[in-house]
Amino acid sequence: MSAPTATDPVPAPVARTGSRRPGALIVLAVAVVTASLVRGLLLESYHVPSAGQAPTLEPGDRVLVLKTDHRAEAGDLALVDDDGALRVLPSTEAAGSGADVVGSIVWRFWPLDRLGPVTTTRTGVAP
Repeated sequence: MSAPTATDPVPAPVARTGSRRPGALIVLAVAVVTASLVRGLLLESYHVPSAGQAPTLEPGDRVLVLKTDHRAEAGDLALVDDDGALRVLPSTEAAGSGADVVGSIVWRFWPLDRLGPVTTTRTGVAP
């Protein structure tokens, strides 16, 4: 008599190679593309180079510009592109300057002691 052959009725699971997590290179590429889209279409940081808008903005301030808002409303500060030179102007001057409005300045993030939304200060004598 011969012995029956030993067969396993249940097939062995197929071993998977590698990880299910995305590779670090893919995550890095997605992060770079996302950051580029945000900076190009939505928000951009701007360094204030001069005291043209003092005391609202002082030299060295860093602000965020909302690039989706091309219409500066009364009381806003706008970043305008005047033949390749970026300038900060009040909304009243930006509308009449003929320059392209890049966006409105919404937030100061440097220096930290002045962190917060940018509001214009009114100068002059109260009645």
